[in-house]
Amino acid sequence: MNKEEIRNKILEILSKGDKTSTQIRDELLEMGEEVNLMEFRKILADLVREGIVEKYPVYEQRKFYFRLKTKH
Repeated sequence: MNKEEIRNKILEILSKGDKTSTQIRDELLEMGEEVNLMEFRKILADLVREGIVEKYPVYEQRKFYFRLKTKH
């Protein structure tokens, strides 16, 4: 699977709700997608840098969650 396909799948998964990176990865695997972990992390980081996806902490769970960034 190429970078653009992984990127689109990540955006599709996040359109359903906020997720941790592990949850996103698990959903990709459930879809039957072979994903290189380093490539996945790089694409997710790029989405955050581009302002398409927002990363925020959930202190009670000690995890970072990702969500689609909303326009105000």
